[in-house]
Amino acid sequence: GQGAIRCHPFVEREIAAIAEDDLPAFDAAIFGHLNFLFRNGARAFVLALTGSRLAQVPDLDQNAERFMQHLSRFSAAFALASDIAMGTLGGSLKRREKLSGRLADCLAWMYLASAAIKRFHDEEKSGAHYDLLKWVAAHALYQVQQSLRGVIDNLPMRLAAWKLGWIVFPLGARFKPPSDQLGSAVARSILEDRAARSSLTADIHVPGAEEPGLGALEAALDKAVRVLPIEARIKQAVREGRIDRAPGRQLDELALAADVITAAEFEQLGEADAARNEVIGVDAFDPEVYRELR
Repeated sequence: GQGAIRCHPFVEREIAAIAEDDLPAFDAAIFGHLNFLFRNGARAFVLALTGSRLAQVPDLDQNAERFMQHLSRFSAAFALASDIAMGTLGGSLKRREKLSGRLADCLAWMYLASAAIKRFHDEEKSGAHYDLLKWVAAHALYQVQQSLRGVIDNLPMRLAAWKLGWIVFPLGARFKPPSDQLGSAVARSILEDRAARSSLTADIHVPGAEEPGLGALEAALDKAVRVLPIEARIKQAVREGRIDRAPGRQLDELALAADVITAAEFEQLGEADAARNEVIGVDAFDPEVYRELR
């Protein structure tokens, strides 16, 4: 569409040269365009064959550099795919909203991955932050790959689509979505590592604990996380046979009686349990009250 034309380094100059009947300007623009096209094609092909390892990227943390290299490869592939789509479809590209939408998705996911890498580079690095970066980068790169495959699979001019696919994915689509194991590690860090969670919500207003909704939910989470070591100790006592299994607070009472936990810890468990029940509870009405409400 218009954005593809205005953002392209040569197309707008080509159109202006045609409108002004300026042959030298058109020659300069068209040959620059062809050079741009072939450079992107060669770059996309070579980086795909080498697993992006030849891509020159800024000197970053070693953990982030590989993601930047993959983004460099996909940046060349995206530029090539956009050029091929514009060249084969012309003005009809803006009416083929699924194709243009896939190109937009590709650009958006590359932008989000770049933002995640920059944040990881700028802020203090830790294991939890690296897990977050790995998940975001893996998800984004997979989505970029799928968007490009969608463009290739649906280009009407099949010969151009086949050539584009051979250049962009000579070894096939190799990127996979984040693993379940990585997803579990990220979820655990967000739940248990307050610093990691706070870094993601630094600019988001969180209401006070007395406020229903998000405020109460955050307060309940804090209490639940604080009692995790206590609950782990109780579970260990059950496994060792020191106390019997029991539901809910009955188990806490057995643990207190067996000196597995202290009275203060028993109170902590009660507060956490009450906070959990408060945020997951739903309104309940007797049948008579419900009929009156209707």
